[in-house]
Amino acid sequence: MFEWRSIRMFFGILLCLPLFHLAWLLTGELRAYLDPSPTAWADEMQTIIREDETLTLPENPVLVVGGRRVALWHDLPGMLAPHPTLLRGLGDATIEDITHYYARLIGYYRPDILVLLPSYADLHLRDDKRPGELVAAIRDLVDLNAQHLATAMVYVIAPLKMPLHPGDDERIEAMSQALAAWAADKSGVAVIDANGLLAGPDGRPNPALYRGDGINLNEAGYLRLAMALREALREALEGSAKGSAKV
Repeated sequence: MFEWRSIRMFFGILLCLPLFHLAWLLTGELRAYLDPSPTAWADEMQTIIREDETLTLPENPVLVVGGRRVALWHDLPGMLAPHPTLLRGLGDATIEDITHYYARLIGYYRPDILVLLPSYADLHLRDDKRPGELVAAIRDLVDLNAQHLATAMVYVIAPLKMPLHPGDDERIEAMSQALAAWAADKSGVAVIDANGLLAGPDGRPNPALYRGDGINLNEAGYLRLAMALREALREALEGSAKGSAKV
């Protein structure tokens, strides 16, 4: 017979296993955040590759790339129908991480439309970008894409303000303005600033549109972001149709 103390210890360990597993996951995720090398997301990249092997990939899709915010944007394909849409969120990758994996993360899909959604990690933990640094990173990625693909349009979603970080508001506004100024002279590139759609009456991000972490959007927030992107695609399609009609 087992002693009662041994039995309690055994079941106590079993009850703690989920907590140990969660701690292990969080520790691994934190290591990835703090690792400055793009190889921090190598396992996530391999997961994307394996999942692609099970799919029939569309031709000339709308491709949305970024970090965790892209992975959480589950309802976007339905919102953009009939455009075939692929979401490729790589860990919580920065723009530089995406550039590192360009060949497989973007070039492989040969998108007709490319959408870039900057990550939380571009502002915190993995990086601490200033406006000029964000523009430079996105410019390098857009230029690399132009060298390899005849993408019809690139949409850059301006960094999103967050309830958790009110101190970032001024920096994010400067980033949005810098991106808009750069894109104004760049053919085939447009910036979508959805912060106004996500703001409350006080002008700050509306917590009702964000998850409890104060960082990532919830379903209602993603709906507004999707509507902004869908409207941009509609305007571009109508403009292209009018241009063709004139010819």
